[in-house]
Amino acid sequence: MTDEIYNVLLKKSPYPDKLYKTCSVVGNSGVLRESNCADHIDSADYVFRCNMPPLTDKRHLSHVGTKSNFTTVPMSMLRKYGKIQDSQELKDRWYNQTLQYKGMVIIKKPKDQTLVMQAELMKRRTDLRVAYENPAHFIGVQRYWAQRGLPRKITSGFYVITVALMLCEQVNVYGFWPFPFNDSGGKVRYHYYYAPIFVAPETHDMAVEFMKVRELHQKGVIKMQLGKCQEKKPKRKL
Repeated sequence: MTDEIYNVLLKKSPYPDKLYKTCSVVGNSGVLRESNCADHIDSADYVFRCNMPPLTDKRHLSHVGTKSNFTTVPMSMLRKYGKIQDSQELKDRWYNQTLQYKGMVIIKKPKDQTLVMQAELMKRRTDLRVAYENPAHFIGVQRYWAQRGLPRKITSGFYVITVALMLCEQVNVYGFWPFPFNDSGGKVRYHYYYAPIFVAPETHDMAVEFMKVRELHQKGVIKMQLGKCQEKKPKRKL
C-alpha cells in the first residue's frame, strides 16, 4: 500500500458509539415502482442505498425517496470513469452524478482512479465523502453467511443489510425482489429504473439470498417491505 492511498483511508469509524434507532436499506428492484414507500424510507435516521441508483427522477420520487447517508458505488461505475485522471469532462460528470447523494459513497478499493474521484469530491463538496470497503470485514461477513446457508459470494445488497444490522436497532428493507414476477403474476423489472444488468448468473444465488432475507424478516431480525407502503397519516396539529 502506498503512502498516498494510506493517507486517504479513514483512521477511525465515522459512526457514533450508539446505534441508529431506525435505518432503511433500499435495493433497486422494480418492485419499488408504484410502491409509495418514499416517506417510509426517508423517515429513517439513516438510509443505505446500493449501486448509486437515480434519486432525482420525478417518476420515482414518491416511491423510492431521496435521502441517502451510505451509498455503494458499483464496479460498472468505476469502469465508466476509468480515464478520469486525464479528463476534466469526466471529473465534472462524476461531480454532477454525485450531487444527488449525501453522507458517504463506498468504493470497493482505492487505486489511482478512485483517488482522483475522491479528490474531486473533497475539493468541491463538504457533505459527501468517499470511504473504502474493508476487505477483511467483507471476507468475515462472507464466511459468516457461508456457514449459514449462503455458500456463493453475497451481493452488495446483502452485505449492506448486514452492515445495517451492526449499526441500527431497527432495519427496514425495501426493494429486494430478485424474481421476474410478483406474487400476483405481474411482471417485475430487474431495476426500478433502466440500467444494463452486469451480474453473471453464476456469481450470486439471489433466490437463496432472498430466502435468507425473508427468514430474517420472519424471525423479526429485520422488517422487509414487499408490497405497497401504506400512506402515512398526517400528524395532528396541537
